[in-house]
Amino acid sequence: MSNSQTVDRNRSHRVQAGKLLWPTAVAAFLFTVSYPVNDFAPPPSPPDIGLGMLLVYAAIAAVTVGVVFGLVLPWALRRESSGGLALALAILGTLMAPGFWTGFPPGLAAGGALLGWAGIYATKGRKLSQAAFVIGLLGVLFNVVSYADVFI
Repeated sequence: MSNSQTVDRNRSHRVQAGKLLWPTAVAAFLFTVSYPVNDFAPPPSPPDIGLGMLLVYAAIAAVTVGVVFGLVLPWALRRESSGGLALALAILGTLMAPGFWTGFPPGLAAGGALLGWAGIYATKGRKLSQAAFVIGLLGVLFNVVSYADVFI
């Protein structure tokens, strides 16, 4: 009985993670792009970057979020155990948080946290998923703190 409940909770988490995939991707993209947008159009002073650099930053963020949330996570959510992949994404996103402006860390940290959350009740890789969830959330928080440090 308890094994079937574990499987049902795991499946439920994976289904819910699938539903949260695109909202999380959009939030990660908008957060990532907001930094160069603030550099591009901060009234009343002249912009720190030009339109070309803004588009480069936006492209990097779009590709990162697209690959993580459009390719990696859907593939990983179909697997029985993705704790190792979730942990790798979460650690990369967390360690790179001081360089959040590069466009990579927020998407990696958010993707790792979401994938970790999806596998919290998995029968295989549960501990890795739990660690990925916590580290990914910390990575998202570190990205926000790094961002706030620049603008506050």
